[in-house]
Amino acid sequence: MTRTLLRLALTAAFVAGLGANVLAGEVGQCIKAASSNYKECKGNCKEDFQIAKDACINKNHDCVEACREQRSECIDATGFADLIKACNATLETAIAGCKAQYPPDSVSRDLCIDDAQVAAFVCRVGVRKSTKDALNDCRKGNPDLGIQGFRPCVQDCPAGDGPVVDAKQCRADAAQAYVACGSDCREEFQFAKDTCRNKDHDCVETCREARGTCEQPIRDALDQAVTKCQTDKQTAVGLCNGDPQCIMDALVVAFQCRDQARENAKPGLTACRLGDPANGIEGFKPCVTACPPAVP
Repeated sequence: MTRTLLRLALTAAFVAGLGANVLAGEVGQCIKAASSNYKECKGNCKEDFQIAKDACINKNHDCVEACREQRSECIDATGFADLIKACNATLETAIAGCKAQYPPDSVSRDLCIDDAQVAAFVCRVGVRKSTKDALNDCRKGNPDLGIQGFRPCVQDCPAGDGPVVDAKQCRADAAQAYVACGSDCREEFQFAKDTCRNKDHDCVETCREARGTCEQPIRDALDQAVTKCQTDKQTAVGLCNGDPQCIMDALVVAFQCRDQARENAKPGLTACRLGDPANGIEGFKPCVTACPPAVP
């Protein structure tokens, strides 16, 4: 409760200072400050969530936090993050090359980018395979390599303030509170951004609701398409009888399937954001542009 009240007080103070930023024409800096405040708020939510989860298993929070830090260092030592970044950096370079080599909206450019995306996907799959055992050691431990592991570390932690009546319900309540906290942070962030842009918050919220209504059937169709891609992948992998190349081919096809599903959804989502008067879609940005100034 104390942390929540402090957060609300900080938010009130932050919002109170937004008007000066807007009057000074520093909209970008204002939104940047709002974004920073949003990240801090989410960080507080995560910390509260971790404390609640540790209480659910009746483990000392500071000890479990030390285990989490140890796990993070272990994961960093596997090189996983750096290897994934290298795959993504290669992808960015390849895409830039495609754009430099082929004209916009050409089939050649699309094929070039598709090939680059597939290569990056295969690269990331390779990283996950090569680091799988090491990452598993970070979770479960490997005494032969002197790695304690996160789970054994937590098991060795001293008890907390006492056991809870229903650990499962305790975790469910903690997860629900975490989601609610994140929603509050987002609402604060939205209000701050609207104030930065000197737009009436209630009006912009109506625009957001309209965008959500516009996007919902598109996202539902996207979810269905992605689910089918996953189902087809599982079927294809099952028919491979363990053959590595066959499995990789199935994974690539599934990746291409998901990527195409997202590409198919993109025009509709863009129309919900920017508008499509020919089809009677106002769009989020035109809606916000028409909103009146914020109330002083």
